[in-house]
Amino acid sequence: MAYEVVWEPEGVVNQFSGVVPGWEFIESVKNVQSDFRFDEARYVINDFSEVTKHGLTEDVLTEYAALLFGAYASHPNCRVVFVTTDKALAAQVINIPAVVGLASYQTEIRPTLAEARDWLDAQPQLFLMSNVMGFRVS
Repeated sequence: MAYEVVWEPEGVVNQFSGVVPGWEFIESVKNVQSDFRFDEARYVINDFSEVTKHGLTEDVLTEYAALLFGAYASHPNCRVVFVTTDKALAAQVINIPAVVGLASYQTEIRPTLAEARDWLDAQPQLFLMSNVMGFRVS
């Protein structure tokens, strides 16, 4: 396995290392979103700082965007941060929700885990209403 899920009091860190196939990244997202703790998570940090190669293709990121869309409908009070210095990956990750036209979590890219945490600490707590029953007005 090229990742480890580390739950923290206010969120979760997916720590990836080595070679990360696309299916394994999707598996990590599904594992996090299916955990009962996700309903209260303030953040998800996808730490790619130790990754040497990844398979996050456009198709994989489109599936990722769809997973985020579903999760966002029921739990909109979360943010996502990718830790990477890979400019190509950063551009892909930031742009994919807009490309497929889905509502999604605010997503940021930071070069280090410390900078990701600093950014998250500077953000106000979200208090958005779930849209599961169609109540949220855009």
